[in-house]
Amino acid sequence: MSATDRQNRLLLAEDWQTVYQSFKYADFKSYDFDNLRRTMIDYLRKNYPEDFNDYIESSEYLALIDMIAFLGQNISFRVDLNARENFIELAERRESVLRLARLISYNPTRNQPANGLLKFTSVQTTENVIDSDGTNLAARTIKWNDNVNANWYEQFIKILNASFTATNKYGTPRKSESIEGVPTEKYKFNSTPSVFPVFGFQKPVNGKSLDFEIVSTDIHNGEIIEEPPKAGNQVGLLYRDNGQGAGSSNTGFFMHFRQGVLQKGEFTVNSPVPNQRIDIDAANINQEDVWLFKLNNDASQGNQWTKVDAVEGNNIIYNSISKNIRNIFSVLTRVDDRISLIFSDGIFGELPAGTFRTFYRTSQNADFTITPNNLKNIKVNIPYISATGKTETLTVQLSLRDTIQNASSSETTESIKTNAPSTYYTQNRLITGEDYNVGPLGISQDIIKAKAVNRTSSGINRYYDLRDSTGKYSTTNLFGTDGALYKEEKEEKYSFNFVTTTDIEAVIEGLVTELTNDTNVRNFYYDNFLDQNYTDLNLVWMQQTNSLNRSTGYIVDSANVGDTDPFTYTVGAYTQGPLRFFEVGALVKFDAPTGKCFDKNNAIQNRTPAQLGDKSSIWTKVISIETDGTTETSTGLGPIVFNDVIPTSAILKNIKLKFVRDILSVVKSEMIAQVFAYRTFGLRYDREDRNWYVITQDNVNIKDSFNIGLAGDNSGQSLDRSWILLFETTGVDYTITARTTRYIFESNSEIRFFYDSNKKIYDSKSGNIIRDKISVLSINNDLASINETSPLTRNFDWAVSKEYRDDIGYVNSKKVEVVFFDSDDDGVVDNPEIFENIVVPNTNAATKIVFTKRFTEYDTEYWKYVEPTAENIVIVQSQPNTVTPGNPVFYVIDTDSFYQLTSASRTLIEIFNYKAYTGRDNIKFQYVHASDENARVDPSSSNIIDTYLLTKQYDTNFRQFLKGVVATKPLPASSDQLYRSYGSAINAIKSISDEVIYHPVKYKVLFGNNAETDLQATFKLVKNKNRVVNDNELKTRVIDSINEYFSLENWDFGETFYWSELSSYIMKQLAPDLSSIVLVPNSGQSSFGSLFELKSENDEILISGATVNNVEIISAITAERLKASGTVITEVNATGEVVESTTYTISTGSSQSEGYN
Repeated sequence: MSATDRQNRLLLAEDWQTVYQSFKYADFKSYDFDNLRRTMIDYLRKNYPEDFNDYIESSEYLALIDMIAFLGQNISFRVDLNARENFIELAERRESVLRLARLISYNPTRNQPANGLLKFTSVQTTENVIDSDGTNLAARTIKWNDNVNANWYEQFIKILNASFTATNKYGTPRKSESIEGVPTEKYKFNSTPSVFPVFGFQKPVNGKSLDFEIVSTDIHNGEIIEEPPKAGNQVGLLYRDNGQGAGSSNTGFFMHFRQGVLQKGEFTVNSPVPNQRIDIDAANINQEDVWLFKLNNDASQGNQWTKVDAVEGNNIIYNSISKNIRNIFSVLTRVDDRISLIFSDGIFGELPAGTFRTFYRTSQNADFTITPNNLKNIKVNIPYISATGKTETLTVQLSLRDTIQNASSSETTESIKTNAPSTYYTQNRLITGEDYNVGPLGISQDIIKAKAVNRTSSGINRYYDLRDSTGKYSTTNLFGTDGALYKEEKEEKYSFNFVTTTDIEAVIEGLVTELTNDTNVRNFYYDNFLDQNYTDLNLVWMQQTNSLNRSTGYIVDSANVGDTDPFTYTVGAYTQGPLRFFEVGALVKFDAPTGKCFDKNNAIQNRTPAQLGDKSSIWTKVISIETDGTTETSTGLGPIVFNDVIPTSAILKNIKLKFVRDILSVVKSEMIAQVFAYRTFGLRYDREDRNWYVITQDNVNIKDSFNIGLAGDNSGQSLDRSWILLFETTGVDYTITARTTRYIFESNSEIRFFYDSNKKIYDSKSGNIIRDKISVLSINNDLASINETSPLTRNFDWAVSKEYRDDIGYVNSKKVEVVFFDSDDDGVVDNPEIFENIVVPNTNAATKIVFTKRFTEYDTEYWKYVEPTAENIVIVQSQPNTVTPGNPVFYVIDTDSFYQLTSASRTLIEIFNYKAYTGRDNIKFQYVHASDENARVDPSSSNIIDTYLLTKQYDTNFRQFLKGVVATKPLPASSDQLYRSYGSAINAIKSISDEVIYHPVKYKVLFGNNAETDLQATFKLVKNKNRVVNDNELKTRVIDSINEYFSLENWDFGETFYWSELSSYIMKQLAPDLSSIVLVPNSGQSSFGSLFELKSENDEILISGATVNNVEIISAITAERLKASGTVITEVNATGEVVESTTYTISTGSSQSEGYN
C-alpha cells in the first residue's frame, strides 16, 4: 500500500455518516431565492434558537440571509446553465453547440454564396481586328445574336480569338466536358501578368446593394468551378452549346460569378506543432471559397495546399485524397462563420512551416433569389497581350440568363443540434434506409426535410448469369394475347438556325439526310404513294435458276409460259413503258395463279391458302438486272435476280417504286439558297424519276393534307401539297416538319417492352445485327377470310425499331414502334403490305379501329389502349341527332372526332380524351427480345433510392406566396438542380451499389384561395353562448391553431390529412370559447364530408392556405347554414370508395340538421 493511499484513507477521509449528520437538516432541493431563504431561516431556528431570534423584516441578519439566498440562486443558475451547455440537445450558446458538434466530427455548414454563369452579350476591343469583309472592328461593340448584323458571329469570334492565347483559339479548347448534358469548352484569355483573376461589381438585389465578383472559370469532373485566385493566372471562360441556337440561354460564352468579396490574409509559422490551428477572425466566410498558398522567399505565391473536407476527432488524417498529397489542411467552422485552419500531425501530412497566404470570400449569409433583371449589362475590362505583343483591352458585357436560387444562410443552431447526432449515426456514409433518410440533412443547410424510398433492391452478384424476365438484361421469348397494332400519321418537328452557308450545308448533310433515311418517312412513302400495277398486262415470271433465297429468270407474257423460246420483256431504263419502274431496289409483288397458292417453300400448289405457310402472294426485291432484262448471263443465269425463290407462272401484280434517299446536289444548292433567303419551302418526292425536288414558297400548300394530285405544280397559287419535308422560318430560326407514319404495337397488361434503340446487338457468329421481333401468330383470325373466322396461314413478323415516345417525350414501356422487316438491312423491306395483311383496313373499316384514352399519373400524361365496349364507345359514320340511352361516347368516322352528352344540357359536345387509329386489337403474338450475350445484372444500377428533398429556399418563397408577399406561385427546384446542388456531396458518401434519384417536393395547399378548386373550404364555427368572445379574435385563433397543426415539423411527405384530427386539435386549443366547428367544401361539385380525408403524393407535403376570410361564424349547424346538398359522406375507405352513413339527403333551405352530431 502506497503512502499516499494510506494517508488519504486514514488521515484525510471522513466517515460518510459524520458528513451526512452535519447536513442532516439541509434541504438540497432548494436552489431558488425563496426556498433558500426559507431553508436558512428554518436551519437557524432549529440549530441556533438562542443565538438568532431576530426575524423581523428590518433585521440586519435577514438582510444577510437575503444576500446569501440571492448569491445561492445565482450560483445555482450558473451551475445549471453550465451543466446544460455540456449536452448538445440542451445547449443554447452557439459556441457550445459548435464545440459539442465537433466532438462527434460534425463540421457545421457555413453560408453558401449565390453563384452561377453570366453570358457574354457583347464584346469590344481596342485592337485593330479585321473581319472577312475588311471591316476594322476596333472600338466597335459586337452583340451576340444580333439580328441587325448579319456578320455578328464571325466578328464576335474574331474579337475573342484576338484576346485568346495563341494555342487556345476558338475550336481548340483547353478542356472540354459534358456538363448537365451540355457540351462545355474552356478557353483562356491571354491576360497580362498583372491581372488578378477577379472582377468585382455591385448590383441591387431585393432593394439591397450586394457585392459580386466575376472569377476565372474552370470545369472539373462535370462541375463548373472557380479557379484558385493567383496573380498572373490567365483568366478562364467557357463556351457552351446546347444545340438550341444562339438565342438559347445555354449557348454562348460564359463566365462564373460568385456573391461576396474575396479577401486575403497572411500568417507565419516558425515552430510548427502537430494539429496546428490558425484562426481567421473575419465573419461570414462562406462554405466553399477558402484557398491556402505557401509563399516563396520573394513573397510570391508558391504551392497551393489541398483542402480536405473530412474532420475526424482532432486531426485530418482521414480523407479521400492520394497518400502522396501531404500538404493538406481542413477548415473548421466557428461562431459567426469565422474559421480556423487545421493542419496535419506531421505523420499523415506535412506540418506547416514558413509564411502562408490564405484567400477567403465573405458573403451575404442570407437566403435570397437573383433574377435575370438583377444582373444585366455588367461591363468588365480585361487587359490582354495581342499577337503583336501590345497591351490591349477587351470590354465584355455580361448578363444573367437564368434565375439563381442557391444562396443560403449558415446552418442554424437548432439545425446543428438535430443534424450532428444524425450525421454521427450515419458515420458519414449512406448504407441503411435510416442513413438515407437522415444523411442528406447534414449535406446542406438548405435541405430542411428529406425522405428516401428504396424503389428496387440489389443483392444479385454481378457475375451471376441471371435470367431477367423483363428482358432488360437478358434475352426473352414471351407470348401475349392482348396485342394491339395500329398506325399513326404524325408530323415531326425539328428546329435549326444558321449563320453561314456552311451551317446550312451541315443541316442538309446531317438532319435532312437523317430524315430522308428515317424509317417513318419511308413508311409514309409506302402508305401514300401508289404502286405501279401490272394486272392488266398478263405478265408472269419464268424462272431459269434458283438457289437458297435466290431466283433468276425473265418477265414473259402468260401465254408464252412453257415455250422453248418465249418473248421476254425489256425492263428498267431500257424501256419507256410501265416496266421502266422494274429496277434494282424495287419491291415486286407476285400473285399465285387463280385457285392456287404458294406453299412455305414458295412452290405453287393447286389449292387455296389453307396449310401453315401458305400464301396467295410473295413480295421480293430486285437484286440485279443484266442489261435490259432479256439477255442470259455468261454463266447461264437469268438476267433478273430476286432475293427469294419465285416459281415459274407467278403473276406479276405490282411494284413498290424504289425509294431513293439521297438528294441531288443541284437540289441541295437550291435548298441552301432558299434557306439563306429566309423563305418557306417544301421538299417533295417524285415517284416517276425517284428524286427529291424543292417546292418554292409561291407553290407550296402548307394548310391542306397530303395529296400528290398537283405535285410539281408551278402556277404560283400555292397548290402543291405533296411535300414530305416542310421548311418554315420566323425570320430567325427554321422549323422542319416531316410527314411520317409510324406503326405501334401495344400490350396493355401482359408484356412490357424494355427496348433500347441506341444499343445494337450483334451475333458474334454471323456478324449480323439481331433485332427484337414481334410475330403476329398464325392462330389469329384471317380478317380477309369469309366471316373473318379462318385462321391465318403464317406468322407475320415485325421488327422493333425504337421505344415509344409520346409528344412530350414520355417513354411508355407498354408500347413500341415497329417497322417492316428488312432481313438484310439494306433499306428495302421484305413485305410492305404486312399491315394490310393483318388488319385488312379496307374491309369492314368501322371494325378496324383501335382506341386510346388519355390518363394522368404523377403529373405525367399518357395515352393507353382501351376496349371500346368497356368505355361504351359507339362508332358512327356521322354525328348523331338522337340521344342514345347509356350516355355513350360517339366516335364519328367522317370527322375523326369524339362526342358525349353533357350532364346539364343533355347536348352533344366534342371531347378530346380519346384517339382513334386504324388497326387491330386482341392479337395473339410472340415477343422475342435480344440481349447482349455478355449482359449481367449489375447491382450498381439495380438498387435505386428515390430521395425526396424539400429545400429552404422553396419553403420560404412558398410561405411568402401564401402570405401575398409574392404574387407568382414559386416552383420547387428541378431534379437536375437538386443533383447539381447536392449530388456530388451525396455521391461521395453513398453506397457504391446505389443509384440516387432526386425528387423535388412541392406543397399541396389545402382550404385557402390558393388551393385547387376542389380543395377550397370554409371553416364554420359555433361560439359558446355562455362566453363573451370577439368574432375576429376567434377567427384569428382558429387560423393560428390550423397553422400550428400544419407546422413543417408535424408533417412528412405523402401523409394523409384527417379532419377529425384537426378538429380535435382546434377544439382543444379554443375550448371553452368554441362549441363546434365543421369543414364545408366551397366547390358546388363536392359533397359535405369530401374533405374529411385527403392524401398527398410521395412528392407532396400538406400546408394550409386558409386565412380569416375562410372562417365563418354561424349560430347553429344546420343544412341552411352549411349550404350543403346531396349525400352526406362520412368516410372514405382504403380503396378510395365512398362509404355513405345513410341514404338521406340534405337539401338547401331545410332547417333539419340530423347527421351532424
